[in-house]
Amino acid sequence: MRTALFGGTFNPIHIGHLALAEKVADSFKIDRMLLIPSKIPPHKTGNVIPSDMRFEMVRMCAKLLGERFHVSDFETSNEGVSYTLLTLKHFREKYPEDEIFFACGADIFATIEKWHRYSELFDYVNFIVVRRSMISFGKMLEAVPEWLHDKVITEDQYSGEKSGKIILYEMPPVDVSSTDIRDALEASYRKANLPDVVYEYISENGLYRGDE
Repeated sequence: MRTALFGGTFNPIHIGHLALAEKVADSFKIDRMLLIPSKIPPHKTGNVIPSDMRFEMVRMCAKLLGERFHVSDFETSNEGVSYTLLTLKHFREKYPEDEIFFACGADIFATIEKWHRYSELFDYVNFIVVRRSMISFGKMLEAVPEWLHDKVITEDQYSGEKSGKIILYEMPPVDVSSTDIRDALEASYRKANLPDVVYEYISENGLYRGDE
């Protein structure tokens, strides 16, 4: 069975996140895609709304995407900072026989040396590194330690390993970011690349207003 993990602050979840989740699930024939909102992201500052609200927006989106897609409360229900290492260890223990993938953008992967005990992450999962538009794979590889280069393969080179591979995957660019969306909401409360259910939830709860 193939399980994919897609974690993030999701502050808020937007159409770019959904596009990545769907493309990865389809291209890699994922049986179970878990969207994992973080509780206390270690590298985020600023206007991060409460984790229970971010979880609810992700839950609504997972329901829209179909039966392969689920939201996990592993990080939001635990105390402390949301370290990726703890999440990957948890799901490897939960699904010991699965091929497990962790999906993230190339721009995020380029910062991997800053992740908590990053060298251990590859013991538990394969990484699907998605190039959207922000950074080329060449620039990303220049930014990461050289020993990781030996783990890099393309999608057609993947042959069923349970962990340890870095799979480069390119998808059509989606020019949207959570920061731009929060700025648009603060300035004028316009929809700004959000799924309808997410925009309605934000409006009903008065989130991301400039006077907060």
